[in-house]
Amino acid sequence: MARPKSAKVYIKRGEKLYSFMWANVGPDGSVMLGFSFHGKEEVELVLDKELGELRPPAVVTKETIGRPKISFHSSGHYKLTAKMGKNLDEVDRATIAGPRLTDIIDPRRMVEILIPKVLPEATEKPTELDIVLDATSSPDMPLRCTISCMSKGRLASIVEKNEKFVDTSLWEFIHALENETHEWVWTLRGSRNDEVYLDRFGIFLLGDVKWGQPAQ
Repeated sequence: MARPKSAKVYIKRGEKLYSFMWANVGPDGSVMLGFSFHGKEEVELVLDKELGELRPPAVVTKETIGRPKISFHSSGHYKLTAKMGKNLDEVDRATIAGPRLTDIIDPRRMVEILIPKVLPEATEKPTELDIVLDATSSPDMPLRCTISCMSKGRLASIVEKNEKFVDTSLWEFIHALENETHEWVWTLRGSRNDEVYLDRFGIFLLGDVKWGQPAQ
């Protein structure tokens, strides 16, 4: 079911409602996502197609304090608020170089979010413009949220065929936000790859790493 161009996103379990994130679609199609919690953000892992698997101190990361955000610019640059670099002189926002948003047709996974067991309870009720991801029927296992982008109308065909949105899912609940050309789909799911809850949120931005350049 499609929703308007901006929304708060909640997770529901039974009668309990939890704050999760918010989303906004800009006039040029750019999308900004933000989280409801305040905390520190650091890069723990980078997968580079040439350099392989990098973890600190092989990759330099600078602690960021605040409310984490993810921006998907229409140009194809996708950014976290977390900062990283190959060395101290090249630290910049963690950035992925992906396709221009207007070029995305088939469903493309944009980000995976690993969800901790404990979430903050919502202090307000959702409106009709908001998204509620209902985990009431989910199995007793760690949950993650996959956010995907696709051309408008593709979601309906997937739902009609009763297909799983992600191959590794054991359980799924989906909801969407749309603009004139695209649908952004939240898939709350239990994955067969997850066995243990993290004690924090894990945000994995998918695509090719774009490293920062030395300051001029």
